[in-house]
Amino acid sequence: MSKNKGQAITRNMIRKNGRGGTQICGTTFLLALGFVWTVIVCMYAAVLYYVGFNDYTFSSRYIVAVNAPVSFRTYEEQNPYEESIIFYEEWDAPYDFMKMSDFMHEHAAGIVIVFPSEFDDQIKSGITPEVLSYYRTDTLDYKGLRDEFSDEYLAGYKSYLTDLFNLPEQSDSWNVTRGDIPTNGGMSGFTLFARAMGRNFIPILLFIALLYAAMSNGTEAISGQKERGTFSRILLTPVPRKDIIKSFTNGVFISASVPALVIITFAFLIPFYRHLTSLLPLLLLTLSLSLFISALTVMISVMNDTVSSAQTAFLPVFFILVSVAVTCINGGSDPERFYYYLPVYGQFYGLGDAFNGEPHIIASVVCSALTASLALIVTFISTKILSSEKFTSPTSSEDENAGNTPTVFSTFIDSAIGMFDVIFFPLFILSVFQIIAMIPIAVVYTGNPLYADFIADLANVSTVGEIMGKAMEIIGIFMNDSRFLALMSLSYILIILSCMRKAKGPANIGLIRKDFGKLYGMGLICGTVLMTLVFIALIITGKADVHGIQMPSPKKLFLFSVIMWIPQGAAEEVMFRGYMIPKVKSLFKNNEKAGRITAIAVSSVMFSVSHAFNGGFNLTALVNIFLFAVLFALIYEYTGSIALTCAAHTMWNMFQGNIFGLSVSGNETVPSIINTTYTGSDFGPEGTIEATVVIMAALVLFAVMKRRRQSAPNQS
Repeated sequence: MSKNKGQAITRNMIRKNGRGGTQICGTTFLLALGFVWTVIVCMYAAVLYYVGFNDYTFSSRYIVAVNAPVSFRTYEEQNPYEESIIFYEEWDAPYDFMKMSDFMHEHAAGIVIVFPSEFDDQIKSGITPEVLSYYRTDTLDYKGLRDEFSDEYLAGYKSYLTDLFNLPEQSDSWNVTRGDIPTNGGMSGFTLFARAMGRNFIPILLFIALLYAAMSNGTEAISGQKERGTFSRILLTPVPRKDIIKSFTNGVFISASVPALVIITFAFLIPFYRHLTSLLPLLLLTLSLSLFISALTVMISVMNDTVSSAQTAFLPVFFILVSVAVTCINGGSDPERFYYYLPVYGQFYGLGDAFNGEPHIIASVVCSALTASLALIVTFISTKILSSEKFTSPTSSEDENAGNTPTVFSTFIDSAIGMFDVIFFPLFILSVFQIIAMIPIAVVYTGNPLYADFIADLANVSTVGEIMGKAMEIIGIFMNDSRFLALMSLSYILIILSCMRKAKGPANIGLIRKDFGKLYGMGLICGTVLMTLVFIALIITGKADVHGIQMPSPKKLFLFSVIMWIPQGAAEEVMFRGYMIPKVKSLFKNNEKAGRITAIAVSSVMFSVSHAFNGGFNLTALVNIFLFAVLFALIYEYTGSIALTCAAHTMWNMFQGNIFGLSVSGNETVPSIINTTYTGSDFGPEGTIEATVVIMAALVLFAVMKRRRQSAPNQS
């Protein structure tokens, strides 16, 4: 009987069972599936880009000189480099690793030497240019050739330049920067991309999927039943405490492992990661980590009386484990060997190497065994805790709650501690899907000579602000690529579907109503009028000057950008209004007014934060974005649908960019119908006082109309 009861508890943990049960985190499952599928597409695209598998034998004596100046060619003719053959190529992007790999592949060369353009002129002018050198990492022969060539042959060339241009004897005419390009079947660019994905992105995705799924299921395992007053029924059954803990842990373990196993399964569809010798380490490391996290989650659930308090207690665990993963990424690709044996560290490093076909069997077994042992210890502790009356007494029954009216302060605190999931989920899916959309375009742009200086400048980026600034610059560049706009449109659709799945239906995020079409039509008019008023105000104040109507060019880019604004506006409304506002309000069950105010404030702040790293963001832009969010939140609250705000958001952006030719939230301008010269804020119209006036007027008008409608029945 005990065994059957324990199995029933486990089954209820992994399937939907009304309010008393939990279910597999479907959103995490879809995120994992979508992310890995996109990675597969990107990698196969890279394979097609690097078509040309062959049996070339790379020579350790072949060299490619890129952008070689006249002085070097002359020197090489007069002083041939022993038995080596030097091939000459021209390319404007010295940091284009893929092209350098192509040169190596084409000439079967072992090293590449890249001179800057106008090298001789820089030497004459006293400028110290930088010469780049790359070598293949197949064998030490290539490194030896690179070192020999740099230290000996280029040293002779330096002396030659000293005599040729009458330079001071002790001057350093240039610096040599050394790098390497990994080799794999002549496809170095693809290999570099694939190894980075396998070592960093996929392991951290596994970590987040496990943590998020465990938190979604495990924190409700026992604390949720305590909160609902149903846990006492389980305690009254003849089931030992250890079996109760074991059953709940098994349920969380199975639920949390599903997304991770899906990621591993789909990763095996990628040829680069299809290593049978890696399968056992991958399973051991993933399942042991899942078991450990599940045990931790159940222990936290035992120690808390409500789901929100359990989730709050789990947050430090979440951040600590994710921080460990981040430190592993920052720690470089050659960690100390003992890290592979440590729980958590060993999982991250071991998973990364296993995906890249370099499994550490013994270390994986030891790490998995240690992690499983920790899980058993945590389970033992949970059993002891559950034996204490302090952690088994129900706290949310009707008798205990009778006469206890929560204060505004306690309600606010209870709501605040459950806020993590509400805030984290929209920002998480937004960042994931936008990064996915950028990957294939970034691969293409890496080989574009026009962006050589921009790519080179990335080496000087160090602070978080600089990183975010560069990221927004990249998005600004990509906004002029129709392929990127198409991928972004797809990413916004996936964001909407993810929120819909998370909220358990479109009706729960305001997407279904009988008058949806009518409200959407009103929104089209509303967004058009608001942005037109802003544009007129900018013309009156002299910040915008119209030069006439034009045919938008290129037409393809114009069309894709117009289409993109439709899912883009809808996605942001779904995330920050349709999904976030009801979720926050649900945390304030006993104080509807406080819940509504908090929901509007939180969603508006998070909407502002999501725009904070856009180019030209300033204080005025912050105020305007916040007021814009408050206006749309009030409209959503009033109508009960996001139809109007979705349409208004779309038209606001479309008219701002494609009609009036202005910058949209700090992003680059897109092809427009009206030829406009704009001299206002770098953030665009949303960073001006004119927009502030229009949005404030809209808020006042909304308040007046709402008051009149509310008072109309009373007057009649």
